[in-house]
Parts: sequence; C-alpha cells; structure tokens
Amino acid sequence: MNPIQLYMKTFSGLSRDVWAISLIYLVNRCGEMVIPFMSVYLTSQLGFTKVETGIVLFCFGIGALIGSNIGGYLTDSIGNFRVMALSLAGTGVAFIGILMFKTFFLLSAWMLLTAIFSSMFSPAAFSGVSKWGIPENKTRGYSLLRMAINLGVAIGPALGGFLAYGVGYHWLFIVDGITCFLALGVLFLVLRHRDGKHEPAQKMADEDRQSPFSDVKLILLLLFNLINMVAFFQILFAVPVYFKEVVLMDEILIGAFFTANGILVFLFEMPIVYLIERSKKYFPPMIGGAFLIGLGYLCLAIFDNPLVAICSYSLLIAIGEIINFPLIPSLAMRRANDKNQGKYMGVVSMMFAMAFTLAPISGLPVVEVIGFDAYWFVVAGLSTLSGCCLWLLKPSYDQ
Repeated sequence: MNPIQLYMKTFSGLSRDVWAISLIYLVNRCGEMVIPFMSVYLTSQLGFTKVETGIVLFCFGIGALIGSNIGGYLTDSIGNFRVMALSLAGTGVAFIGILMFKTFFLLSAWMLLTAIFSSMFSPAAFSGVSKWGIPENKTRGYSLLRMAINLGVAIGPALGGFLAYGVGYHWLFIVDGITCFLALGVLFLVLRHRDGKHEPAQKMADEDRQSPFSDVKLILLLLFNLINMVAFFQILFAVPVYFKEVVLMDEILIGAFFTANGILVFLFEMPIVYLIERSKKYFPPMIGGAFLIGLGYLCLAIFDNPLVAICSYSLLIAIGEIINFPLIPSLAMRRANDKNQGKYMGVVSMMFAMAFTLAPISGLPVVEVIGFDAYWFVVAGLSTLSGCCLWLLKPSYDQ
C-alpha cells in the first residue's frame, strides 16, 4: 500500500454520523480562538497580574470540570443530540457575554459559567462516536473528532491573531459566539434524525450502570494521564505569554504557531492512529507520547536559539499529542458498556477538564516566582513522571 492509499484507507469505514459530529466539532473549534489568547488578553488588555490571570483561567477549568460531569450524566439521561445542542447554544451566549465583564471577580464567575456550557459538548460528542459508529473503528472515530478539533485549532488562532492584532480583542469573543451558533445550525441540519432516539438511563438495569468511579484501573489510567495533561496544557497558558514577553512575538505570530501545530496534528494523526489500531497495541504509544511531550518542553529550556527551540517544541509536542490523546478515550470506552458510555466519557472529559483547571494555576503563578527557564524543566519532569507511571500500569491492562 503506497502512502496515498494508506492515507485514504485511514478514513474508510467511518459512519455518516461520525463524520457529521466531526463537522460540527470543526465549526465549533474554529471559533475557539479565544482560549490561546485569553491569558494575553487578561494581562495586556485588562492589566491583570499573572496570578490573577491564573485564577481566572483556573475558574474556567473548574467550570470545565463541572460541565464535563454534567454533560456525561445528561448524555445518558436525555441523549447526545440534546446535550450537544444545549452546549452550543449556551456557549455562544456565554462567549459574547465575556465582553460585559472587566473586573476580576465578575469575570472569574462568568468564565466558570462559560466553561460549564462549553465542556458539556465533549462527552456527548465522543459518546456519540461510540454509539453511532462502527465498533472496530472507534479509535479512528475519536481520532477523526480530534482531527476536526485540530483543523479548527489550525484555523481559529490564525483568524484570532488577525482579529486581536488588527481590529481588537472584542471581535474574538463576538466571532467565537457566532461560530457556536453556526455549529448549532449544522447540528440541526445533519443530526436532527438523532433527536429523541434515546433510552433514558432510569429504565436500565442497575447492573448496567456501573459507576466509572468504581473502576480502579480506569481511575489510575486517567490520574497518570492527568499529570501529563497539566504539562501539555501549558501550551495554552504559559507558552503564549512566554512568546509575547520573552520571545517578543506579536499576536499574529502566536496565532501562526498554533496554526502550524494544528496542521501537523491534522495531517499525521489519522494515519498514525490507523497503524496503531491495526497493531492492537494501545498502551506503548500512549506512554511514548507522554515522554515526547516532556522532551518538547525540555527543548524550550535548553536551546538558546528561539527558532530552534520553538520548532523542536512544536514538532515533539504534536507527535506526543497524536500518539497519546486519542488512545485515552479508546482505552476508557473499552471498559464501558452500552448503558454507561456517557458517564465513562464524562469521566474522561473530567480528566481533561481537571488538567485544564490545574494547568493555569500551576503555570503562570509559578512562572512569576521561578521564571520561564526553570519552569520548562518542571513541566518536562511532569510529563516524564506521567510516562513512568503509565509504564508501571501497563501490565494491568494486558497490552
């Protein structure tokens, strides 16, 4: 099989509904241009300190944690379609509403509410891939979602950098809200047939509703990956401020970095995951991904040339993300049954949300004390610790 045939083969066998969810995620994520610039907006536009910025983003993470849990339970109760619709509508209103708040306490509260609505979408979407897709292609289905997310991440920050630098930060929030409503329109256009086709959780037998929190192996898997995620998510919090204050990049160049990183993941994730899926060995690549993310942060610390440091970081963290992230929901969903998939995906989403919660509060406030150079060593150590812990857990998963 030549490279072109291999690349095309990676997209075969995926259901129409999985493609539809991915399209909705793409439209939604194109608008999530706010997140990479939020720390820069708070520090440079509103004059918040790094500590205040970390706390505001910490509140966003707390909201994401709450929203992921709510989204998982609502998915099993009222269905994937309705949860996705509620999330998109609420997020659109919330992002535009950010413009009304300039003070620390009010903005912190509103960011928490915004994240609740935003994070409800993920468990419903990933559970939809499991329910509406082909069982043997689940991992590739999750990767297609992530591919859509990363294409959105490639497009969004480039547009966001242009808007922030050219016409003002307030357009970031307006355009972000509009794209949420566009995604809502696409949802009703392509997945309306899924509305109402759901068996409420209360009609299910008790033995079919095992709580994911009682699954010790799952909790350990998520806990060890959480350590790596806290390190990885500094790409959204500490890294943009580092680019702005130390490397002296403007918003357009910061957006270009995220675009390049998103394109790397977009181009290579599906073929790599296809090969992993064929090998049936999921744990070793996930471990390797954690080590590569750590090595990426190490490059920021050890290379004096900013271009070499940033290019090395971008390449390593992209490959680490590709071979780590999509395997987490795949391994988790293999432990779920047909009746509790929403709850299992809710817990997986909570892990990502908890990392999103801990990353800002353990990022910029720490940088304020020890500086960026020392901080990159700390972050690299977290990813390395995660990889070691996953290596110790591997025998219990019999991979």
